[in-house]
Amino acid sequence: MKNLFKTSKYIWAIAGVAILGTSCEKMIETPPPNEILVEDAINNTQDLQLLLNGSYNEIANTFGGFYQTMAELLSDNPALPNNNDYREVYNHNVLFFNSTSGAFYSQIYRGIFRANFVQDHIEDAKDLTPADRDRILGEVAFIRALGHFTAVRMYAQTYGFTADNSHPGIAVVTKVTTQPQARVSVAEAYASIEQDLTNAIAKLPETNNGYATKWAAKALMAQVAFQKGDYATAGSNALEVINSGAFSLADTVNTFHSSALSEHIYSIISYGVNDQRSGGYTSNFAAGVPAIVLAKQVYSSFNNIDNDKRLSLLEVINKGAQNEYIKTTQFDAPFFDVPVLHLTQMYYIAIESLAKQNQDLNTAITLMNSLINRAYVIPSTLSPTVNATEILTRVRQERRIELMFQGDRIHEIKRLGALEGERMFVRGHEWNCPGMMMQFPITEKTEIFEINPTGGCD
Repeated sequence: MKNLFKTSKYIWAIAGVAILGTSCEKMIETPPPNEILVEDAINNTQDLQLLLNGSYNEIANTFGGFYQTMAELLSDNPALPNNNDYREVYNHNVLFFNSTSGAFYSQIYRGIFRANFVQDHIEDAKDLTPADRDRILGEVAFIRALGHFTAVRMYAQTYGFTADNSHPGIAVVTKVTTQPQARVSVAEAYASIEQDLTNAIAKLPETNNGYATKWAAKALMAQVAFQKGDYATAGSNALEVINSGAFSLADTVNTFHSSALSEHIYSIISYGVNDQRSGGYTSNFAAGVPAIVLAKQVYSSFNNIDNDKRLSLLEVINKGAQNEYIKTTQFDAPFFDVPVLHLTQMYYIAIESLAKQNQDLNTAITLMNSLINRAYVIPSTLSPTVNATEILTRVRQERRIELMFQGDRIHEIKRLGALEGERMFVRGHEWNCPGMMMQFPITEKTEIFEINPTGGCD
């Protein structure tokens, strides 16, 4: 896996010029066909893989802390940041000229574009075996599903906003095209994501040298189903991953620590300070006075701080002073692997999915107690006789702490608001106000692509 993101110069140049040379164009489109010398770029399976590495590179840039930062800023976790672009996200009023939001959106679609390019030219590899063909197409489907799922959760109202999910979603791009694309409905976006994941699960191997695997696709399917309230599908996929034996719960409460690699289902791999992929975390959460610090009211709402090992990862700086702030030490290492999909996530999805269905509560309790025993110095576990409602209360309480700073909280707020009917607010803004969506870059606006409403939540 040492060469996961390494590409040959000529292939990288062709793919790079094809995208970077069109910075003023819409990110869901491709450049004119004559700008890509396919006959020079792809001759064999290795060429395909090198081009696909360019797509993985965009995933690394997106999920090495960039996505998590954007999602955290929308949520009720952080205090007010100093960065002006970040403040727009925090204030739920992202303008269409926000360069950070635009870069985030562009990065997502660059990953999708590069994956589609590989898919559309897969037959150009003369030595391609059936096994390699399936594997590469499976990786393409996984990358595309991950990109579209990220985009639809961040740039559209959540699943359940309308009864039939006919509200505007995102552009779903499944092949190389030079034509402008319209936004499809959220229902259509989710259907495409699920179809890609079904294909990925069927084609990917269980191990893949650090690239996407069948288990990664199943874990992502669990997340997708959970977000839309399909708890049967979410629970079954999460439990398959848990019971696979391929991963094990780590002793540490810091999923980003090197001792937690047994939990990583799909992660962004760092190899050293000169090849570290976790820069989005270290630059925003760790360096100097971090851009992202925990809101004081959130910290004060936590009970049992001294007993909770996870909260020991929080450090109060300048305690009692006017410039007091609360940072996490979770990302203080100079480099680390970033788990995009990991086993603890699957535990939380499985527990809540079982409780929502009021099925196999013994398994839900066992899984919940495993997490509780790990999290507390003196654990207060669930008794074997608790009911589904009690399990739901505890699992949501623990999830709130466990997955903090991983980009999870905002999607929980929206899920609980849309599907559970709870009145969920972030800094006085309800979960379904327009500003709870990121804004598309103005370059995306066309006669067939309408950007999100302006004006935030006011």
